Amino acid sequence: MKNMRFSFLVSWRNLTQHKTRFFLTLIAMILGVTVMTSMLIAKETTIKIMDEQEQLYAGDADYWIKSNQRFFSESEVEWVTDREEVEKGVAALLKQGFINVETENIAQASVRITGVSSYDHELIELPVKEGDVTKEGLIITENAAALWGKGVGDIVTFKDMGQVEVTAVVYEGAMLNSPKTLEGSTFRDARVMVPLDTLQEWTGMEGQISNYRFSVKGEKQTELLEAYQANLEGSQLFVQPVVVDSQQNNDVAGLYFMFDIIAILSIFISAFIVFNMLYTTIVERRKEFAVMKSLGYTNGSIRRLIAYEIGVLAVIGSILGLPLGVWLGSFLQEMFMSAIATQTITYELELIKPIIISGMVGLAFPYLAVIFPIYQAGKTSVIEALSESTINRHKNGKGSLIRILVGVICTGIGMIDNTWTFLLLFVGLVLLYPIWMKLFQWLLQPLYKLFFRYAGEQAIRSVKQFENRNVNTSAMLAIGVSLALFMSAALESLPEGIEDDIHATFGGDIHVEKESPWIDADLEKVNKIEGVSDTIPYAEIPNITWQTKTGELREFSIISYTGEPQNAELFAISQITEEQGEHPAIFVGERALTEWGGELGKDITLNTPSGPVTFFVKGTVQTSHYMNYVAFVEDSVLTTNLNWPEKFHLIIDTSDEETIPLVFTQFWRSFEDSIVNVNPITVSIEQGKQALTGMQELMQGLLLLIIALSAIGISNTLLMNTMERIKELGTMRALGFTRAQVKVMIMAEGLMIGITGIIIGTLYGVLVIYLNAHSAQGQALLSFTVPGMSLFLAIAGGLLFTLLASWFPSRTASHIPVKEAINYE
Repeated sequence: MKNMRFSFLVSWRNLTQHKTRFFLTLIAMILGVTVMTSMLIAKETTIKIMDEQEQLYAGDADYWIKSNQRFFSESEVEWVTDREEVEKGVAALLKQGFINVETENIAQASVRITGVSSYDHELIELPVKEGDVTKEGLIITENAAALWGKGVGDIVTFKDMGQVEVTAVVYEGAMLNSPKTLEGSTFRDARVMVPLDTLQEWTGMEGQISNYRFSVKGEKQTELLEAYQANLEGSQLFVQPVVVDSQQNNDVAGLYFMFDIIAILSIFISAFIVFNMLYTTIVERRKEFAVMKSLGYTNGSIRRLIAYEIGVLAVIGSILGLPLGVWLGSFLQEMFMSAIATQTITYELELIKPIIISGMVGLAFPYLAVIFPIYQAGKTSVIEALSESTINRHKNGKGSLIRILVGVICTGIGMIDNTWTFLLLFVGLVLLYPIWMKLFQWLLQPLYKLFFRYAGEQAIRSVKQFENRNVNTSAMLAIGVSLALFMSAALESLPEGIEDDIHATFGGDIHVEKESPWIDADLEKVNKIEGVSDTIPYAEIPNITWQTKTGELREFSIISYTGEPQNAELFAISQITEEQGEHPAIFVGERALTEWGGELGKDITLNTPSGPVTFFVKGTVQTSHYMNYVAFVEDSVLTTNLNWPEKFHLIIDTSDEETIPLVFTQFWRSFEDSIVNVNPITVSIEQGKQALTGMQELMQGLLLLIIALSAIGISNTLLMNTMERIKELGTMRALGFTRAQVKVMIMAEGLMIGITGIIIGTLYGVLVIYLNAHSAQGQALLSFTVPGMSLFLAIAGGLLFTLLASWFPSRTASHIPVKEAINYE
């Protein structure tokens, strides 16, 4: 214990010998761990929220039975309860209704009512806010309670149905959710729950249900599904396994990628700052290491001593960075959820995994950053160090050539159209950065002489003197600026890309889903509505399950189209094969194809209303429907292969966009309670953009944080440069250099580092934006847009932070007494 305390005190003395340098390095480490922790918390919490919402909808059910006619008799599933493997089941009926409240239009009073056969079960999970969800009555969400002014014990009346007491209020979830505002309820129904027999009595549908969920003992088995499918063969009923798959409603892979990039970047910059500090410290302590060796210390002993010092720094940085990261993660998650969530969702931060990963990285990355300095410390020559021979800073020509060659190769690979290869652009940026630095030194040299005169000339010479260190520092700033510009540009151009994508593949101007199939009389009635120019019925089969190539269950919807696929309104073909398969053709959304893991021109087997059906993947498509996680088949396939004879959905073309609200209002008046959903294209565009609201400000804040972290590196680098040439500065002062000139010289050095980083970072950022805008994946949604505000923040913030970072080292250098500086060892 005493030896450990002594070792700690020695390490602490060595670390804090240069207090300012130690403080800046520690701040950089803390910020690196903080940002990484916050990004991982945001990522893991978002993943957990998505999974929880889907799990709430699935409950503990393993299978469910539905009908191609929407409704069926309860007696048709009595055989299920007789099977010995079936543990429990619950029947549900879904109907449209209207609540008796003051509203501006009939659509705002519309509610989707779910009647369930039992409240005392685990097949349907509801997050309780107040009341008792096992007590039969009306269950509403907190948003609906606030909108209607109702609570537990209050009576709610439904138009032409009846009234019922509120027995529970639940948080928003996948099963029950409601809009936050009255305006939002115009386009989205509140979802509530009542007892099944109550809803059947209200609607005159005694004995009728919409689906039957049930769980089985043990694990789900392929044999069980096949047995259930065989039992239902030839009927209007079909069975599907209950699958937890949120990808049809959420496309957050790009968001996770952004979180990962920011986390990696923050640690990367911190690692470079630690490297610069430790390398300089080891160079300064060469004589100390030589004396230790002359007293019997081995190379291993010296390396262990430095490793212990790094351990102290890493532990302190992690201990202070982790709680700050939890706080920042909580703040970012709250901002993120308020930006993308259409409803209030309760959640708990996912802390354990992010803290463990960040803690391990926080402890490990300082060691990885100083492998070379530790190696150099161990091989310190006693004779050279004690004779005060200078360190050879001359770079190996062959090594520089290899570095340039590898940099060019990485830059070339980085321009290949791939999600991850563009990161090699930044590897190339770091490797080629000495060339960029020299180029800008040459370009800025006349300006430096003009504005800073002799101090400017000395500043350029000093930048060359510590080239490696300055290059690394400036490169980190450049990477931070370029990545932040790219992410900001993506967020700025995505709304426009989303709008264009929806206009191209939405299909018509309004989509309507009805409880009963569309018949000729209905279509005639719709076409008589003023402003309607055309109508096209189509089918949508939800919850079609399938297996990925790795054997995992997934689900999506199948939507029908009429005519040639090249002319389809609901999708645009990305790729199509000329091959003709033996099975019916299917066009699969790009995200769904990626998740499946198969290829174009191969066969895929789906669990459909007619049982397992094999399709030939004829093409991949881009569509705005279901986040491109969907499939399309030709109309004729519905009856011949899918056992889906009816069409419950309708595309409506209006004369122009201005008439959409008119048609929307007339539609509700004409069809009222037979409508399940009315979705205008304008609302889809607004909802698509809503997820990006507020994200731009978040990215700009993170941009400034990354620049601030880089600025700490600049300050630390300048401070080390200054301390290594105190004797030189003292000589300059003795020869007539004023304090002001020393200040100007040091600040000019910082500006050289900062300006080069900002300009190179901006140029690489524009290049990355261009490459992604013209990539196969990005060109449908991203445009070549350079975000003005983020560009301004990058330039202004970079210059401001650089000046602030340069001020302290310049002040330190200018205030060292001449005599002390000349005699400095």
